[in-house]
Amino acid sequence: MRRLSRSIWHGLFIIAAISSAAVLTLISLRNFHREMLPPENRPIQSGTGNYVTSNACRACHPGNYASWHTSFHRTMTQVATAATLFGAAEEREFSFDGRQYKMEQQGDKFFVRMRSLGGDYGPGKQVVLVTGSHTLQIPWLETGEGRTLEQFPFAYIIAEKMWAPVNETFLTPPDLKEYYSIGAWNGACMDCHVTQGQSRFVAGNKWDSRVAELGIACEACHSEGNQHIALNRNPVRRFKIHLTTKSDASITNPARLTGPVSGLDCGQCHSVWAFNNMTDKIDFNRQGTNFRPGHNDLGQRFVVQPNAPDHSEQKDSIRKTEPDFFTNRFWGDGMIRVTGREFNGLQASPCFRGGNFSCISCHEMHPKQTQQVSLTKWARTGQLRPEMDSDQACLQCHKAIGPNIAAHTHHEAASSGSRCYNCHMPHNTFGLLHAMRGHQVSWPTVQESVAYGRPNACNLCHLNQTLAWTAEKLHAWYNQPVPQLSQDDQTIAAAVQWIVKGDAGQRALIAWGMAWEPAQKIAGRDWFYPYLIYSMTDPYAAVRFDAWKSLQTLPGFSDFAFTYTSDDHSLRETAARAFEKWLREVRPPNAIFQPQSALDSDGHFQQDVFQRLRSERDNKRILLAE
Repeated sequence: MRRLSRSIWHGLFIIAAISSAAVLTLISLRNFHREMLPPENRPIQSGTGNYVTSNACRACHPGNYASWHTSFHRTMTQVATAATLFGAAEEREFSFDGRQYKMEQQGDKFFVRMRSLGGDYGPGKQVVLVTGSHTLQIPWLETGEGRTLEQFPFAYIIAEKMWAPVNETFLTPPDLKEYYSIGAWNGACMDCHVTQGQSRFVAGNKWDSRVAELGIACEACHSEGNQHIALNRNPVRRFKIHLTTKSDASITNPARLTGPVSGLDCGQCHSVWAFNNMTDKIDFNRQGTNFRPGHNDLGQRFVVQPNAPDHSEQKDSIRKTEPDFFTNRFWGDGMIRVTGREFNGLQASPCFRGGNFSCISCHEMHPKQTQQVSLTKWARTGQLRPEMDSDQACLQCHKAIGPNIAAHTHHEAASSGSRCYNCHMPHNTFGLLHAMRGHQVSWPTVQESVAYGRPNACNLCHLNQTLAWTAEKLHAWYNQPVPQLSQDDQTIAAAVQWIVKGDAGQRALIAWGMAWEPAQKIAGRDWFYPYLIYSMTDPYAAVRFDAWKSLQTLPGFSDFAFTYTSDDHSLRETAARAFEKWLREVRPPNAIFQPQSALDSDGHFQQDVFQRLRSERDNKRILLAE
């Protein structure tokens, strides 16, 4: 009886244990299933076409995977976590346009609560994605409308470790408070910040956006990898390719394409493009781009060259429906003036017409050196090929110029005036709060400055010289005709005119350019102080930021603090303090200011000249659409 009782209890224990295990298993499976469900409050990565994601490339291409993983292409869009959201530790409370925001961390997630001034904080909205990881990062919030995103109104300037209103991290009109509306990421930003994005418009302002992969990944440049992987499971095929052609038709290698076709790999994002028609636009929204690396055009889209004869009907339509489209992106002659659109410049270059010139003539996506230190440097220096930060970038084709470069440049061979980039790719594009080299290979003329307002390469280095001085040099050296010039163009430095009476884009280029080391050496920098301090009160935040950063490169101001997003009164007070500091502590007692600087012998503005130039300022609204 006792033995039977033990058996019964033993059996009951086993049954209970099995039942408990079954219950725990069911709970575990339920939780696992719940964790496996994709989030519903943001765009998601999902199976698209024959895309297999970068993880499938890693096993066979570890070196290429390592370089891509280090690049800023990979981190162009990321899920927001404590590791990917920058600046959360620097500041948690923000105020902008009559509202206050509080960022709160819960585990590895971040939430933003908002209130009107004086009111109560509302419920938190999760920060779900971040765009950018190199210069500027913008967080995106859930909206409660499925996968539709809302921009957090502040961006993080990474180098400065500073938060600023998003509209003040771009060159935008002062009265523009909202740079990105709800759904802007879904309807526009994701076009270039993910791999094979599908906006998937639902209704109203609701989207169900999907991507093949967040960030710019392997298949963005090499096309879908499913077939490539399936075919290369066969070792005989792999060895045959390795021993013969070394070229695999199942995947695209941009290095084996012609220049124009290879360039489209980058141009699919790095260009100003437009849709062929409404049907193509709807198809792009639903299915994503039908362009694949190796195609000789963008499919539903075309690269916009304003003054070229192609796609005239579409461009006329753009002019009617969006009158500022071209002026927000191009100089008057069609040269691109915003960063991130380098393929427009490349395509318009004379070098491009030869059929061999492309982005990878100077840049490389997968360097041979894959040590982390080397890769980090490569990523932070424009992903340039070896020696491409030198004249070799041009001399690889223009070999005849190299042996006697001074005969071509009319400058000493070792000087900045003999560097190919400085004359043929000057800093005449702007974005992300700084100037960048234009990628349209050209040569400097005074006419480009007179007719279109574009600062020419000579006067971007010789900031202290007039357009008349430049015209005389270019006529003597290259027999360029001397255009008819105004009295100001003959007597006042071009840079002075651009920073005082130019449009906001011109002012930003010169404010940034006064920090450029070659210009400081050539033009002298004592006279920069008044103009940079004056520009710290500019109506455009981007101009103020660059004026401040340039001022910090000058003696005596390296640690000068300035909140470029302050109200007008604070801006004026800080500028007055800076000017007083320059006059009393920094200005050399024996400083001599050239007449074309429009400064008097004490370093003050010649008031009659300055006030006249100021009254002639080009105050048209400028929005450089990056």
